[in-house]
Order: sequence, then structure tokens, then C-alpha cells
Amino acid sequence: MSNLSSDAIVFFGASGDLAYKQIFPSLLRLVRDEGMRVPIIGVAKSGWSLQNLKDRAKDSLEKHGGVDPDSLQL
Repeated sequence: MSNLSSDAIVFFGASGDLAYKQIFPSLLRLVRDEGMRVPIIGVAKSGWSLQNLKDRAKDSLEKHGGVDPDSLQL
């Protein structure tokens, strides 16, 4: 039997202000500093395209995540 993991993080409100200011930067730190390796699934009701959400997440990480914008690959 293989040791496949079925863990994932799902958060609601991915297009909201809390995600922008707190959740995206916190998830980045968990991945970068703590080595978290699980899928992260954001759910939103805003009707945005995937590209809109990626742009918002990138902007969030640039402003609140303390990362070099050129190092982000979203």
C-alpha cells in the first residue's frame, strides 16, 4: 500500500479582504518557512476568473508577504 496523502487546505472567501491581507501571506510563510506541501484550494463567490484571483494573490504577496515580485510564479 502506498503512503499517498489526501490532505488539503480549503479556505473560503479567497477574493475577500481577509484573504488579501492575512491568509495569502500566512499560507506563503507556511509553504516557504515550514515546508508545508499540501494542495491549497481557495473558494470564492465573487465570479472572478482564475487570472483575476491569481493577480489578486500576487498583489497580496507583494504588499503583505515580504517577497520579491519577480520570484512569484502564479
